[in-house]
Amino acid sequence: MKKSIKHLPKRTQEELTVLLDLVCKSVDNCQMIILFGSYARGNYVLWDTKIEFGVRTSYQSDYDILVITNGAVKRAERKLERITNKYHDLFEYRRHAFPQFIVEHINTVNNNLEVSQYFFTDIIKEGILLYDSGKCQLAKPRKLSFREIRDIAQNEFSELYPYACGFLDLVKLSLHNDQRNKIFAFLLHQACEKLYNTILMVFTNYRPKSHRLQDLGGMVKRFSMELVTVFPQNTDGEKECFNLLCRAYIEARYNKDYKITSEQLEYLIARVEILKDMTERLCKEKIAEYNAMAENG
Repeated sequence: MKKSIKHLPKRTQEELTVLLDLVCKSVDNCQMIILFGSYARGNYVLWDTKIEFGVRTSYQSDYDILVITNGAVKRAERKLERITNKYHDLFEYRRHAFPQFIVEHINTVNNNLEVSQYFFTDIIKEGILLYDSGKCQLAKPRKLSFREIRDIAQNEFSELYPYACGFLDLVKLSLHNDQRNKIFAFLLHQACEKLYNTILMVFTNYRPKSHRLQDLGGMVKRFSMELVTVFPQNTDGEKECFNLLCRAYIEARYNKDYKITSEQLEYLIARVEILKDMTERLCKEKIAEYNAMAENG
């Protein structure tokens, strides 16, 4: 892995240095911090605004950061949520990139490396090591063939995509019963979560343990700019609908004050339908790419 960020823009270096300091000071048993994704590969976007599919979108690459610990993962995740909030407070005076943290135990990382789980092997191959305690070693991965990668991607798509469509179909068939809107919101959240996971599994063979749509959406957008347009945030109504969908995983089941209208559900169904179509097309294109590589290899 590379070990320097000096080639990155100075503002980027400044933000990463602050994040690194916050993580090292707050996360117990932190063993390694690895920057991966677009900033590690060099194809990051600092800021871009455009109109695609009739929707105005603004885009900037996130900081994809893997935090490896030999302690409690859940405890580290809770601390990273607070770190993210503090980081945003520190840079609220200017536009800045958002961090997307993934936390894994060193044993989990090494187990995945040993079976050539290519989300982790790509991180090791392309990533930038920001911090290393020197107390842990990473396993040496075996390189998967494109035939193996294709088969894994096809199997995951065949399992997850119909599951997501099933949740969406349940909502569409049963809408216009206001007493059950909370149930429908939860099912719609599940459809969206499964679609995001389908993309992640096909493109990386990895899905995080998170149910947060904000995090999952942030992770998949690097595979296609189209995915940024699924849930536009240009109006208060659009923001409120997406917020209600994100909250539905917990609040639609356990919060008696959670409310969502049939009109809001209809809007969200239309957006998740768009995500469904994008997911099918992007995943099939990626599997076809794997297949071509397998045949040529």
